[in-house]
Amino acid sequence: MKQSPNKIWASIGVTLVAIAIMAWMLRAVDWPVAIAAWQRVPLYVWLVSALGMAGSHLLRAGRVRTEWRDTLNMGWREAWGLMVRHSAWVVLVPMRGGEAIYVWVLHRQGGISIRQASISLLRLRVQDMAVLGGLSVALFAPFSMEISLVLAVAMMALAMWILPLTWTWLMYRMSRKEGTEPFQAPPPAWESWIYAISNWIVKACAIAWPLWVMLPIDFRTALHGSVGGELAATLPLQPPAGFGPYEGGVIFGIQWTASLPWPDIAATALAVHLMALAVTVGSATLARILGWSQKPLHRLDGAPATFSQ
Repeated sequence: MKQSPNKIWASIGVTLVAIAIMAWMLRAVDWPVAIAAWQRVPLYVWLVSALGMAGSHLLRAGRVRTEWRDTLNMGWREAWGLMVRHSAWVVLVPMRGGEAIYVWVLHRQGGISIRQASISLLRLRVQDMAVLGGLSVALFAPFSMEISLVLAVAMMALAMWILPLTWTWLMYRMSRKEGTEPFQAPPPAWESWIYAISNWIVKACAIAWPLWVMLPIDFRTALHGSVGGELAATLPLQPPAGFGPYEGGVIFGIQWTASLPWPDIAATALAVHLMALAVTVGSATLARILGWSQKPLHRLDGAPATFSQ
């Protein structure tokens, strides 16, 4: 699809502003000290963190298999290929324009209508925000770890109760607005909630561990940083790769409870950001080489599944 000139200029503007913000944030970094901090992280920590990020992609693949289990014959390889491709596009295309690849792949390779695929993407993103928002409230609340864990469980139970009601109302409103019959789009299945919650916990811990090693903070403060970065990454105005907003989110999260110089935090945030990008883009490249992200997604009802690429 061809982008309008206004959207193109908006993307360029956001990118230039992000570059300027990133340069401003890193201008006071003592790079020899920062590189020394990166080198203090044992190789096995980087490896386990990268494996945690890869595990996060696998959990997202499980969730999308649950999403389409009644419609598509989607194996783990195809689901993983779809989600790493989607993740790579989201982080590399500015203004979160890469979200559209999820809809496009399902339509082109699975014969799913644009509307159905778009509703699915909306459902997954609403669920993501419910999980990430609930966990963030529990994590940032000024309580002990034990009380915060209980609060996190309560927030997830509340989300699993409220979201289906909200989703049903949203689908009804959309159908009324379009003047069509109520759209049959059920709320996320309970297995989808297990995958979504596990995904965000694994991803937050994978990012937090290197931060914990590089900075003089406790692990909960490191989790503040990792979750702060993920919250910033959900903003709609995103430059390519999220450089700038992500680091700002990590700085905000860590300084929530720790009085550390923000240039030191910025350097460590850049390190974990580059690691996460390398895993995401590397996984998408591997899926492309293996052909898993281009495989046809056959429909269970026997309808035509694959369109010409």
